[in-house]
Order: sequence, then structure tokens, then C-alpha cells
Amino acid sequence: MKAPCTPPQAEKLILALRLAGRIEECPLGEAAGRVLRADIKADHDFPPFDRVTMDGIAVRFADVGETHREFRIVGRVAAGQPPTALPIGPGSALEVMTGAVLPEGSDCILPREWYEERDGMALLQRGMDVKPGVFIHRRGSDHRAGETLLRAGRRLGPVEVAIAAACGQSKVRVAAPFRIAVVGTGDELVSVETVPRDGQIRQTNLDALSSALRLSGHAPAELAVLRDDRGVLRDKLAGVLAQNEVVVLTGGVSKGRFDYVPEVLADLGARLVLHGVKQRPGKPMGVWQMPEGTVVFGLPGNPVSALVCLRRYVLPALGPWSGGAPEPGSRRILRGAFTRPPDLTLFLPVLEAGDGSLKPSPVANSGDFAGLAGTCGFVEIDESFAEGSAVPYFSWCPS
Repeated sequence: MKAPCTPPQAEKLILALRLAGRIEECPLGEAAGRVLRADIKADHDFPPFDRVTMDGIAVRFADVGETHREFRIVGRVAAGQPPTALPIGPGSALEVMTGAVLPEGSDCILPREWYEERDGMALLQRGMDVKPGVFIHRRGSDHRAGETLLRAGRRLGPVEVAIAAACGQSKVRVAAPFRIAVVGTGDELVSVETVPRDGQIRQTNLDALSSALRLSGHAPAELAVLRDDRGVLRDKLAGVLAQNEVVVLTGGVSKGRFDYVPEVLADLGARLVLHGVKQRPGKPMGVWQMPEGTVVFGLPGNPVSALVCLRRYVLPALGPWSGGAPEPGSRRILRGAFTRPPDLTLFLPVLEAGDGSLKPSPVANSGDFAGLAGTCGFVEIDESFAEGSAVPYFSWCPS
């Protein structure tokens, strides 16, 4: 049994674990929210041609002057048309649309607002600040072919998907979803649709933890409730461990007579990473790793404890294990009175205060999950806390 550690120590130990995450090809249209596992390079210059950026006329700058302010429009070039050339001859112009290829031989664009059109002629207004190269987006001025535009580890959002599409990536290599099981233990647990008898309670943790995982892009592959029987637990858990890469257990991790999880995991060959964290709620939490690499989170059975521990430790680990960047830390100002336990880090549920700060909303106990209604998350309070200071904040639904 390892000595209890602090939350920062627990976080460090967990993030140091390594999972042999799988990589798969995913159609680009289904890639939003996935973690990129291969760099994406530009397959052409950006933009791929000298591009017109204003509706107007393409002319030669040498033709523009105080004495020559009339241009004959001899043709039209729309976006999507193949390249063309500005006819030779002073005062020639081609009407061009935004996005069109710059006609060969022209070197500036006169926007539609700068001239009057009359009988096929464009009459340039006086005082316009005409310069060579104006309103032209030069080929390769943004990025060159072969340049890395997206690095592995980026989570794919709308911007990243657009970049991949522009590079012709109809499929992208991404981290495959982890096979995750959420397992509850306890003879007192009954299904949601069951009317509990005396001594029984409806299981809530499986649905709560599963929802939090799904909202973070990690859909559990398996949900199960196991009895408080050492032999049954060992047999069933062995099968769950063999089929999944991450197992989130809730219940059975403390020191009670029927808390079999630690010894069963030891029997199955698990390496103890940590057991016990100096925190409230969730002090009995433990983490193990199987010889094959599967990581097991043993969360307390009380609903508030389980949800807090999942949000504080499990969700922040899944991103880096997928090859992504660590979750960026968030800090918010906390205002209001609360009771802090001695020698323990407190995870305190909070409400939005309306001015950007947070206010305490403590629950009656770690089983009072209904008391979390309306809260936006929780803050982490340790011995360094000072009234009105910014503290680490964890929203229930991380973005």
C-alpha cells in the first residue's frame, strides 16, 4: 500500500503512464473532435495562383495616370475560370471577380467602387490611391507547397478540418478511440427502472460517468455492475480488463470488509500506481496498470466523489494519452465563505456569480449528487488559498 499523495502528485503519476494508443484512418467528415496523429502538409502553394481580392477591373499600373484615366473593358474573368491574359494595348482592362485568377500582363486591380462604367468604358475617379500589386493575393504568399500546416497532436475543429480539406485530405490519421469500460460494484445497486427495496439504491454512477466521458469525446464501450463477491469480481473483472484499454471502476476501493478491488487487481497482476489522495471528496481513489498496459482508475462509490475524481484525473489524462496536448489549466476568482478540511485539498462545487467570479456551493456530503444541480464545476482549494484569489477551476463539461 502506497502512502497517500497530493492531487498534483497524483496528476503527475497518472500523466506519466503510457498507453499504446491505436491509430486509424478516418473520413474527414467524421474527424471533428479527434486527435490528429500525422502531420498534414500543404500539397500546393496557398493561394495556388495570383488571386484577385476585389471585384473590379484588372489593368496595367503603367496605364494609370493623370492623363489616362479611361479603360476599355474588353472581357470578363470570373472565379473558377482558367487563366487568361490582358490584351496588349494601352488602356485595356478585363473585368474581374473576387477569387479569379489575375490575368497575365496585369499588375493592379481597380475596385468597382473607384470607377464609373459607361459604354464599355471604365472612368477612374480622381484621387484614388492606385498602387501596383494592390488587391492581389500573390501565389504562395500565405504558405508554400510542402509546408507543415497541422502538426500531429492537434484536436480537429472546424479550422483544422478546413485546412485538411484544402490539402486534399479526404481521410486523416487520428487516434483511435480508447476502449473504455465503466464498472460499478455493490450488492445494493439496482437498475434505473427498478423500484429499490429497503437497503437498495439505483445505480447513478455508470450513467453520470458515461455521460461525462461522452461529452469529452470518449464513448465507453462497456458498462457493467459487479457484485461484492471476491470470486465473481475477479472472474468478471479479468474479462473486462482483457477487452479494454481504460477501466473506470467505482466503488470497492476503500478499506471496508467488502472492498475487494485492490486485492483482486493485485491478484490479476496489476501494478499499483497510487492508492489514496489527500483530498475531499475522493480520498480512497486508486490507480493501477496491468502488465498489458490497461489503466484502471478505482474511484470511490459515492456519486460526488466519483464524478469529481473522473473530472480531475481521468478526463485530463485521456487527451495526452491519445497524443493530444495536455488540458490547459483554468483559474477563476472565488468569493464567499466555506469550510476547509485540515490537511486535505478540497474540491468545492461552485456556481457562476455573474461577474466572472465563482461562489461556493458545497453539498451536504459526497452522496448528495442532487446538491450539484445548478453548479458549473468545482475549484481546487489547498493550503495556499487566499480569500478572493484565483484558484484552479474544473468545469463539469470541459471544452
